[in-house]
Amino acid sequence: MCKSSSDALAPTASRRRSRSSSSASAATAAASFSAATSSGPDRQTTNTNTSNTTTSSTSSRSSRSSLAAARASLPPPPLLYPFHELTAATNGFLAKRDASSTYWRCSLRGRDAALFQLRALPGLTRADASAALARTARYHHASLAPLLGACLAGPHVYLAYSHPPAAASLAACLHRAGPASSSSSILGTWLSRVQVAADVAQGLDYVHTHADAVHGRVSPSTVLLVPDPDGLRASLTHFGADQFAQPDAAAAAQSESDVHAFGLLLLQLLSGEAEASRFRFDRATKEFATVSVLDTAAEALATGRVRTWVDRRLGDSFPVAAAEKLVEVGLRCASPEDRPPPEMPWVAGKVSKAYVESRTWARQLQHSDGLSSVSVAPR
Repeated sequence: MCKSSSDALAPTASRRRSRSSSSASAATAAASFSAATSSGPDRQTTNTNTSNTTTSSTSSRSSRSSLAAARASLPPPPLLYPFHELTAATNGFLAKRDASSTYWRCSLRGRDAALFQLRALPGLTRADASAALARTARYHHASLAPLLGACLAGPHVYLAYSHPPAAASLAACLHRAGPASSSSSILGTWLSRVQVAADVAQGLDYVHTHADAVHGRVSPSTVLLVPDPDGLRASLTHFGADQFAQPDAAAAAQSESDVHAFGLLLLQLLSGEAEASRFRFDRATKEFATVSVLDTAAEALATGRVRTWVDRRLGDSFPVAAAEKLVEVGLRCASPEDRPPPEMPWVAGKVSKAYVESRTWARQLQHSDGLSSVSVAPR
């Protein structure tokens, strides 16, 4: 029996619908595979690049912030002052100075300064001074007082160094301190004196080793003492002065002369002597004789009397062993022997070690009755 035309065509349409459905399913699967493929490595690479870009941007901003903070922490560059500005700041150079001070205290453009007058180098010009200021400004150390500026005036050059309000020169402190003021003196403790010695030694070590220069003017008058929450700190003025001023001595300054000068300064700091040498009446000869701190220190070390040689204003509140080591360092630096003096890195290391030992002694003393750490025999 023959089927109708509609019945005959039905299977063909069904097969076509089936093939069409299969094609649609295949297309959907292909699209799904394509989407899955596009979300794989390529998208991960894009995400990684975006992450790297973000990290790089953050790192760049952090670096710029760190650089800006570092620049902000540096002092302003030194200036060339006009002479009339110095005259106004020092009241015509009539500002009061301590008897032992070699500088005027003043304010220059809102900054506290110590103003020193030195003999200018022959033929020094403003261009030379500007170049010297730029060279000096490249070096920074906590133990070096920042140079604020300079001024040329006739045969003299004036150098202005930063001077904190409460600061005082080591020379002034050694001159004014007396037995009655031992408790209130800025140098009233052993630890404060060793801290000063360590700061000066580290500053000179920086000058010699990192700046490849010579200070040339190490003395109690060029050391500023600055009260600090943690104690007493010291900073050296006159760094860079050799580029503007004639040397104090006839011979050109050398690193050996800095070491020698530091040795004398260290012995003065320990003994409390305001001068490296002084006149003393000799009862045997009935005459006055010159006695140097170098001679008295050598005698004390040789005879085992360092404890009685150390500044009496300290009483017996100091570690004798550390004092003997520092006297040895001072003599090694300042003694006029045939062998060359030590270099500042060695000196700074020895003084720093003595400071650590002294700090340990001070801490132990605070937690004990002190009888085992302080000698009580008469001096």
